[in-house]
Amino acid sequence: MNDGFIFVDKEKEITSFQVCNKIKWKLKLDKTGHNGTLDPNATGMMIVATNKATKLMKYINEHNKEYVATIAFGKISDTLDFDSNVLDGKLNKFNVEELKSAIASLKEERYQIPPMTSAIKINGKKLYEYQRDGIEIELEKREIKINDIELIDFNDDLYECIIRLNVSKGFYVRSFARDLGKLLNSDAIIKELRRTKIEEYDVSNAKKLEDITLDDIIKIEDFFNFPKVEVNDYIAKLVKNGVTLDNRQTSINGIFFVVNNCDIIAIYEEIEKNIYKPVLIF
Repeated sequence: MNDGFIFVDKEKEITSFQVCNKIKWKLKLDKTGHNGTLDPNATGMMIVATNKATKLMKYINEHNKEYVATIAFGKISDTLDFDSNVLDGKLNKFNVEELKSAIASLKEERYQIPPMTSAIKINGKKLYEYQRDGIEIELEKREIKINDIELIDFNDDLYECIIRLNVSKGFYVRSFARDLGKLLNSDAIIKELRRTKIEEYDVSNAKKLEDITLDDIIKIEDFFNFPKVEVNDYIAKLVKNGVTLDNRQTSINGIFFVVNNCDIIAIYEEIEKNIYKPVLIF
């Protein structure tokens, strides 16, 4: 009954895992999962899946995300943000036009080296575990895209700027700050980070953890605008047992709801041309 998604406005000093766990116990759910980790001191938009909807997270993970980041130049830390010991680093003074030029240059970048503090796995081990153990790993560039970028403010006394970024899956704002600093011949780390959007879903429609109730769960059929394929009672029984569908039932490319007598009974996806298997059976 409680399969769906919750929009959460995460606060500081809590991990994304803890957000999911608190919702799970507060609402007495079987399972929870989230769409992308926010660091403990980052705030903003999380989409938390509940119960059977956790099987659908892969469709949300592809969404673009928007962030507002405060970047401090002339500072260094092990984590590329203010979550660890912050020290004075290299600062080559620059003006706003030089900053805008560096930002424009980075907007065209198509690859990015992730931070060592990320949860990316190499040989079954997360990068931050290698860093914690003092092991150096040669990192490969990962494909990314900056869809939009805006310089909101630049404080040339503190050498801090506020930037809005709309980016693809797999983008690391901490890496962006590091790379922006390099272009300006300076060190740079993240001072504040807030995720404001996931695709079209805005943090203004999210709730703080303590305010969330069962009424805030958005049903799967209301969240996804998948096409619907109506089946008769005979096929419906087979669907509930996980039967494979083919072009006798539909020729849709992609994912769809299976409907019987106006009730959604399953979600199917195309695994090869006109061959469909269930992702989720209700």
